[in-house]
Amino acid sequence: MGESMRWDSVRTVALDDVDLAYRTAGSGEELIVLLHGWPQTGLCWRKLVGPLAERYTVVVPDLRGYGASGLADTGYDKRATAADLSALVRHLGHDSAVVVGHDRGARVAHRWALDHPSEVGALALLDVLPTRVVMNSFDRMSAAAMWHWFFHLQPELPELLLAGNVEPYLRYFLRRVLASGAVDEDTFRHYVAEYTDPAHLHATLEDYRAGFTTDLELDEADHARGLRLRCPLLLLWGAEGGLAQDDVLAVWREHHADPAAVSGHAVPGGHYVPEEAPDQVLDALAGFLGGRPNR
Repeated sequence: MGESMRWDSVRTVALDDVDLAYRTAGSGEELIVLLHGWPQTGLCWRKLVGPLAERYTVVVPDLRGYGASGLADTGYDKRATAADLSALVRHLGHDSAVVVGHDRGARVAHRWALDHPSEVGALALLDVLPTRVVMNSFDRMSAAAMWHWFFHLQPELPELLLAGNVEPYLRYFLRRVLASGAVDEDTFRHYVAEYTDPAHLHATLEDYRAGFTTDLELDEADHARGLRLRCPLLLLWGAEGGLAQDDVLAVWREHHADPAAVSGHAVPGGHYVPEEAPDQVLDALAGFLGGRPNR
């Protein structure tokens, strides 16, 4: 599959407290929204946009504080970020969308489906477990594997140490996908450029900090009062990634009102699923949603 994106140039919409950047492709009646993770931007979906655009109107935003999007006035918790996407969908003249999220974007997508269930017709989450589950299950091994969560949590120190060092820091995280070619050097340079601005770097770290505070509090409270996902849910995770030994389906079924509506499987590669296993993601989405995009 080529990496020709076949999508429009970046557009920006002014929302309540942030200017949100997004690209679109295709003209299908149904909307599909693709949400990126860290340390990426919407460009991480470049291998999927063309095939999906043959059936859907595809929308690829940069989350608030990331990439070409602006800096927010009121913070970077997942509820605020999900509200951005809700407003973006309405701005585009739609009432609902299929939502696909990876990594941080998957956490936003989960919150979006909880806060605005009528807007998320179907949900696909890539290589992620619920925030509350991750936070409540840290042990010596998992904390060592996810050390950057705790580093990013620290006030001011990551910004200080990463200033002038964004390129080697991101290269460390993406070293395997760079070596395999799943992420090419031009794309990597794009990621580095988007995270080099100190204000945007700070915003992405605030996203992690919110995970330990506002996001966790909301997730715990909602789970305790019985709030669960209700839309069809597809889960994909890297067979060689950090979730390889977890019962991903069982965990998410505990967070869904109808366990039978939860499906999914491992795909080749590690954590960076949209870039490492794009064909498998397209096939899984086709089976999940019905219909098969051409490639």
